[in-house]
Amino acid sequence: MTPTIQSIEAVERPPSPGAGRTIAKFSVQLGDVRINGLLLREYSDGTRRTVSGNIGGHHAVTFRPEIAEKITAAASIALQGGQLAQNSSHHKD
Repeated sequence: MTPTIQSIEAVERPPSPGAGRTIAKFSVQLGDVRINGLLLREYSDGTRRTVSGNIGGHHAVTFRPEIAEKITAAASIALQGGQLAQNSSHHKD
């Protein structure tokens, strides 16, 4: 399954203690399912990770590691001005 980034918006947030810095909010299409409100986080060692928002202290959506890596890679490319779905816009700061 190939993730398609539908929209992405860069955000400026300082890192939280012991956590990564949120660098973007985005939505992704996975097959017939679109997931909105995902966060792209960057950690002090340069790695990036996709996380969803929380509901009751738990992530609303989780992914198998191989899908999470594909989503994170696609979001990183889109954030740098790469490929987005044709019907979406990319917010540039």
